Amino acid sequence: MSSATLESIASGPVTGDERVRLLANMAEALHAIAQPLTILRSSVAAAATVGIDPIKQRRYLELSTQQVERLCSQFECIQDLVIASQTQAECAPIELSGLLAAVVRDKQAELKTSGIELRVVIPGSLPAVLGDATRTLQALLAGLKMAASVSIAGDEVDLLANAGNGYLDLVVRSGRTRGRSLNSSERLGLFLAEMNILSQQGKYECTDDPFRVVLRLPLQNVEGANRASDGTDA
Repeated sequence: MSSATLESIASGPVTGDERVRLLANMAEALHAIAQPLTILRSSVAAAATVGIDPIKQRRYLELSTQQVERLCSQFECIQDLVIASQTQAECAPIELSGLLAAVVRDKQAELKTSGIELRVVIPGSLPAVLGDATRTLQALLAGLKMAASVSIAGDEVDLLANAGNGYLDLVVRSGRTRGRSLNSSERLGLFLAEMNILSQQGKYECTDDPFRVVLRLPLQNVEGANRASDGTDA
């Protein structure tokens, strides 16, 4: 990454501790990229060896493809971090019901192929929130991706939603205890989710093991939502 890019990150909307954490995560991301690049360089060279057995060559090419996909994912995450650090969130009322319905439909089918069940506990009617729909979706998908990655066949991943105290909480969790630390790529993805939520005046909570992430978005109509949660009439 060029020095000009790093300077633009440092001069973006993030300030203070957020800027320090951003630069630290960017540095860790660049360090994480070194591993797939090293593997890719070796596998490509091995696949190009004169007289190599076709079966071995195919295996090296498959390994190369895996590392390219891994690098593309990491670079995309870095790009999104740069965008989040340089630009303000475009906040507007978000009707979450439709957004969540599409996510649930796609993710239930995707997780089912791995033998993982997505359990959804969402009220039939959700209050509107103020936020950036694109950044909210990115953060939610990152949380679901992480929950799936720490789960195995037969596990359940929960997606919950509830409103109160001026916020709507989207909770993604997995009950499986992994007993290991998150790797660099996983931490980078979750840091992007955190930045996406904080950039739209939301709040973010995360516990690693068992995995649980809370995306807390401000409600559009706090007074009306509080009356609804208290069971009083408008």
